[in-house]
Amino acid sequence: MHTNLIKLFIVSVLFFSCKPTKEEDVVVPETILSEEQLVNVLTDAYLAEGASGINVKNATGEKFDSTYIFNPLKDNHIEKAQFDSSMVFYSKHPKKLKIIYDKVLDRLSAAQAKGKLE
Repeated sequence: MHTNLIKLFIVSVLFFSCKPTKEEDVVVPETILSEEQLVNVLTDAYLAEGASGINVKNATGEKFDSTYIFNPLKDNHIEKAQFDSSMVFYSKHPKKLKIIYDKVLDRLSAAQAKGKLE
């Protein structure tokens, strides 16, 4: 009888410890970019991609690369490895990643509304 209680206790502990955590309860490790940092980098990356894609400064061939020197990671003082790790982390937490992309879209929309984007 005592053995059955121990087995029941062990099974109960295992069962309740396997309960999935809520997305809101997920703690972002210190090595991972905060949501705000990731929003900043992604916004800058999309702005840089757009600016270089439309050649707003009408740079020609050999001058193009030096005219458009965009490096969102460097500009935000972030290492590529940390960015990559952060993207992996947030990809495993899709609700958090959706919040980040919603904020990026909001910023891009606000920039467009102010006439900074075409």
